[in-house]
Amino acid sequence: MSSDEIYDPLSEQSHTDPYPSYAVLRQHAPVYYCAHRQVWALSRYDDVQAALRDWENFSSAQGVEMAEYVGFFGRGNFLEMDPPEHDVTRRLLATRFSSRSIKSYEPIVRECAEDILRSLPKAGLVDLGTGFTQQLPVLTICRLLGLPEDEIRSTVDKTTEMMRRPAGQDRPSPHAEAVRKDLCDLFEELVAVRGDGSSHDDILGDIAKGVSSGLIDRSDVAGMCLLLIVAGMETTSSLLGNVIYALANGEISREQVLDGHGRMSVAATDEFLRHDSPVQWLCRVTTADVRIHNVVIPAGERVLLLYGSANRDDEVFQSPNELQFDRGSMRNLAFGDGIHFCLGMPLAKLEARVGVEVLATNYSAFTTHDRPTRYPSHIIRGYETIPVLVR
Repeated sequence: MSSDEIYDPLSEQSHTDPYPSYAVLRQHAPVYYCAHRQVWALSRYDDVQAALRDWENFSSAQGVEMAEYVGFFGRGNFLEMDPPEHDVTRRLLATRFSSRSIKSYEPIVRECAEDILRSLPKAGLVDLGTGFTQQLPVLTICRLLGLPEDEIRSTVDKTTEMMRRPAGQDRPSPHAEAVRKDLCDLFEELVAVRGDGSSHDDILGDIAKGVSSGLIDRSDVAGMCLLLIVAGMETTSSLLGNVIYALANGEISREQVLDGHGRMSVAATDEFLRHDSPVQWLCRVTTADVRIHNVVIPAGERVLLLYGSANRDDEVFQSPNELQFDRGSMRNLAFGDGIHFCLGMPLAKLEARVGVEVLATNYSAFTTHDRPTRYPSHIIRGYETIPVLVR
């Protein structure tokens, strides 16, 4: 990043700690143009929320990433669709992510968490990043999709490999492309063998029904499955990791975050999501000239919606840099807003709450052993490794 730039989304500084730059943007350049990356950035809560709700002027159809990552998942990724295609594809999956369905998944999430912890040491040095937070969401969604158990381990590993994006890297590596192809081939094969989907009560069965009925095209299958796995992994893994590290380093106590049932409280879950948002930003492309704060963003420009900055806006949240578990009902933007509000939000929260409960039950105490390492991504903010000592 050059000395005259306030913010570069792909810089090492933004990867390490973007929040000082966000504060400068909100105060001095709420509509900022990063010439180096040829991208605009909105940093204030009200502006980010307004853009998220205005899909006609801020389109997702040209991709929600930057540079060569646009379209990486391929067709079927409904994050990169506008209505009516977006609505049709999302509706196909809506029942599986309804409130009733999410409640029924709790035993599955709990079983996944317990299965993972059984494979970890009961005492001594444990990496709860690679060993737990990255495993739980992918294992859960793989079972909900209906993957055969003998395919799940390699799918978890491949998904983690595919999503490694070191700071400054503006395009997928050849290895990431190869892994993506392997996963796409697997998903297409699993949907194909389900025929019309009528005999399979799982998400892949629902997708097969969508293909059979003509609701979606067969070429949409892989992108849809990739989105479900990756989105689930990134948000839950980062949320869980932030909570675990805060517990391990003594920043918070178990009593502050656990409710009367030993599960992470709703208030604590929401506050961790606000304080260090797992998804720091996603893009939109303007379909017309848009004026914000007397600055005109021309049509056809890529615009970063800085979720992480919006959730630290001191015009909305008092003492935004502090963790406070009694903030009340003001909603954060960690899962977006508008038509693209995250479909998997209830599942991510369930996984985090049950995950913390199972972890606290199995490990009576754990403390930091070494500094954690950040997940290598320019969008996702979370920990890849969290080395702790379990007693």
